[in-house]
Amino acid sequence: MNIYTWNINGIRARQEALSAWLESRKPDIVVLEEVKAREEEIPESIASIEGYRKFWNGSSFRKGYSGVGLLVRDGLFDDAHCEVPPFDVENRTLVLRAPQFTLIGTYVPRGDGAEHYAVKLRYLADLKAFIADLLAEGRQVVLAGDMNVALTEIDVHRSQNKPGATGLRPEERAAIGEHLELGLHDIVRELNPDKKDLFTWWPNWKFARERNLGWRIDCLYLTDALAGKVSGVSVDLDEKSSDHAPVSVELSL
Repeated sequence: MNIYTWNINGIRARQEALSAWLESRKPDIVVLEEVKAREEEIPESIASIEGYRKFWNGSSFRKGYSGVGLLVRDGLFDDAHCEVPPFDVENRTLVLRAPQFTLIGTYVPRGDGAEHYAVKLRYLADLKAFIADLLAEGRQVVLAGDMNVALTEIDVHRSQNKPGATGLRPEERAAIGEHLELGLHDIVRELNPDKKDLFTWWPNWKFARERNLGWRIDCLYLTDALAGKVSGVSVDLDEKSSDHAPVSVELSL
């Protein structure tokens, strides 16, 4: 089973690229972040695509803002359902409850400005509490999405490693660290512990992507039992339609 996370940066602008990517990569599960569309605005080419159950938490908070989606291959689970959790803000979260695990798809607030930074820290705290409850129930968990935090120095290019920059602050890094302390594994980093150029997002600067001046902010975090079943991870650098690259994990279930 492969699970992808991809910040699509506008599903209407990326509908042709997404359709081609789905046909080429054939993901079992893909979490889409920053869809920037309400459910009724999802392009017909995506809404009617065959082979997937589709779930949307669209941008009702603000038109053309935020929003997440989840595509699950038909027949993958005998019994699974999707919901928006009670802590969700700004249409940023979907939860898939499947027999083998609970998957949380997330688009963490960026946190620009003092007010929105507070929203970000509150969201991360609520997300942590939600995961802790799942673990207390004995559930295995996959947390997949755009975390909007470069966790360590190795996760951001030195040209952009500026103290105090949003996404690099001690409080937000500590908040992500607290998620991992629950027992989650940052599996892409664990399997690539010393890789310094492992980035998933690049700023809109001239040649930033070509020079790989990026950040690793798109992640998949897994509980112990699932981490032990990982047979591979990847960052799909060939897909360049968005400013984020798709990131995946392969599970042998």
